[in-house]
Amino acid sequence: MTKNKFFVGLATAALAANMTVWLTACSSEDNPVVEPTAEEKAQMDAPGFDEGNIVLTFAALSDSHIMVDPETSMQDLLDKILAMGYDLDKLSPDTRKLISTVFRNKEYFRAALPFLARQTSHGLDALVMPGDLTNNGFQQEIDTLLKYYQQEPTINGKPFIYCSGNHDIFSEDEGAFTQKMRTAFKETAAYSADIKEWGANDSRHSVVGGIHFIQVNVNNYEWSNGVYFDDVKQWLDQELRVATTEAPDKPVFVLSHLAIKNTVTGSDFYAPTTPDMVWACDYIKPILDKYPQAVLLSGHTHFSMNSERSILQDKFTMINMGVIHYMITDYGYWNMNEGNSYIPEDFDRHPQGSLFEVDKNGTTRIRNYDFGLGKQMGQPLVLPAPGYKNSLTRYGWDRANKPGPTFPSQDIVAQVVDGKTTVTVPRASGNGSQVLYYLVNITDEAGNIIADNHKYINDLLITAQEEDMANPVTLGLGTLAAGHTYTITVTACNVWGTQGDSLTATVSL
Repeated sequence: MTKNKFFVGLATAALAANMTVWLTACSSEDNPVVEPTAEEKAQMDAPGFDEGNIVLTFAALSDSHIMVDPETSMQDLLDKILAMGYDLDKLSPDTRKLISTVFRNKEYFRAALPFLARQTSHGLDALVMPGDLTNNGFQQEIDTLLKYYQQEPTINGKPFIYCSGNHDIFSEDEGAFTQKMRTAFKETAAYSADIKEWGANDSRHSVVGGIHFIQVNVNNYEWSNGVYFDDVKQWLDQELRVATTEAPDKPVFVLSHLAIKNTVTGSDFYAPTTPDMVWACDYIKPILDKYPQAVLLSGHTHFSMNSERSILQDKFTMINMGVIHYMITDYGYWNMNEGNSYIPEDFDRHPQGSLFEVDKNGTTRIRNYDFGLGKQMGQPLVLPAPGYKNSLTRYGWDRANKPGPTFPSQDIVAQVVDGKTTVTVPRASGNGSQVLYYLVNITDEAGNIIADNHKYINDLLITAQEEDMANPVTLGLGTLAAGHTYTITVTACNVWGTQGDSLTATVSL
């Protein structure tokens, strides 16, 4: 068989799906396997994830917000808030929620690593965190983080790959935090995988198991969208060039606390209560666009990973990591403080993190977990190895073109109990996507609009699997004025905002 015929046959869909097994069977000392060229790879689908040949396994967590071990009570904390001049009665519902759980982040962080280690038979090779390691950047918080790192056998003695976040530099500037980290961890294996001295703004370049990690730190969070200065951008470009030249068939993981604007979950977040909040930036996107091997791991938004929008492939791959400390979601859901909140009621019981595994071919498998539930969220994500025709096509923008959700039946019930109106519908199906919320419209008998596209979020973000979600779904519509007949319409919407089926009911009060 000639080389050309060999690869023409191999490029067929059936053979491509089983390429690794087939090549192994055909290989021998007398008939060695010839690796496909870059041009030939570009015409083939990448091999599937090779469970038997994993070269790297790492835990990925974000926004742990480690705080000083409190020697204070909740009442002491409230007293301090009062002493600062705040009126507790005037704090927003979201702020009150955060205060009530401020001390719980450390227990979640400490539980996450052994949990992830139990999900793999080969252990963890590294800990990866894209920012907000601490809540304020205090030395005591860094010391607490060091203590946890050294006391956790699944990660102690392994590389600690991280970038800083906005919370890490609250108390001092960027350089102060990273230098304090460097001093605190200098006698550990945290920096054992670094291949050169720290770069611009204390950026780092590490290699673990033949896989490159590049960590860059935002220069300024106070401007409207976060800023990377030119020296950091130039350093990132240079190190990506080095990494992709050295390992052209492997992913390169890039850590940035901020995601790229208007891409993954939370990167387009806006709330009128925090209009100046920095959530994403575009400064490094032109650089990453040049490197299809790049896999950007970001944090900061505190959005749930249980959304297909947490991953996006365009010219490179973007993944927004789940959060340890607390979860938020989009603003404006009517069942969250009448649309005036962005922190769900169950925000503190669902810390999340991920287990990344890279096989010898460069294919990556990602399993996302809810540590509160102790369960895997959804199905594993698989990033095909770089260089193949399907390397960047699995999680693209085209997913937004899927049709809207459908209801399995026309059953809808509206009723009034103790003066409160509710409407109950069967749980909608996503039609290939995920159902995130329901739109409710209400008019009276005269055509007056009582509720205009009120959004009601469901329990997708805090439920491990779709089959575990509430069914049927009951939406509280509040108090409607007596003496009228109301028409209530409920429309199912997916995570991309696409509307699907609608159900309508009538209720007289």
